[in-house]
Amino acid sequence: VQDLSNSFSGALLRALEDTARRHDTVVLTASLDEGAHRERSLVHSFATRRIDGLVLMPATERRDYLASELRAGMPAVFVDRRPSGVDADSVTVDNVAGARVAAAHLLDQGHRRIAILVDLPTIPTAAAREAGFVDAYAARGLRPDPRLVARGLRSTESAYEAVLELMDLAEAPTAIFTARNLLSSGAVRALRELGLQHRVAIVGFDDFPLADLLDPPLTVIRQDVARIGSTVGRILFERIAGDT
Repeated sequence: VQDLSNSFSGALLRALEDTARRHDTVVLTASLDEGAHRERSLVHSFATRRIDGLVLMPATERRDYLASELRAGMPAVFVDRRPSGVDADSVTVDNVAGARVAAAHLLDQGHRRIAILVDLPTIPTAAAREAGFVDAYAARGLRPDPRLVARGLRSTESAYEAVLELMDLAEAPTAIFTARNLLSSGAVRALRELGLQHRVAIVGFDDFPLADLLDPPLTVIRQDVARIGSTVGRILFERIAGDT
């Protein structure tokens, strides 16, 4: 997975472990930290230890390096991001549709100056969520202000700094769409520090612990992570058993 400390990865792992336990199987886990070299190294390390199957939330642009293992019969399921360069199962959500719903919610409340905080544009989920955000504007014959787009945000702290800069603009945003739960945390902290938590609306993609206890509670596009993890586990063990 990308980062075991992230609540999305943790919940996904727990659901996968619950499935694996029923098959008397242990799950070995590692964080990729969005590193392509680290991904290839870890996958190679796992594969040489004769694992029964692989679940991967990939960081690489293409996964051709896995072709020989897949041809040799190693079951693999991709999660959160679709495979490219190889033919394999994957379990993902519709990130474009989710982000479109988030932006539409804010637009329907009358907001027009909506900032978006998003991860690296090279990450497929980040690109898809930005695309959905733009789609919601386009459906209303509008365009988002490019000055309110903050890309390449990798941490809570970077989101915090981005919101401070955005709110310092002459025409500051009246609402914010955060395209990842870590970015939501940073945005909330910045608005609270500025005393704007009740004046600037936020909708985040992905839930995180205690989001509903904030003042005001955070509106989120919530992925059913437990269902994603159990679906990944079911497909993987069907492949391991040779049922499909």
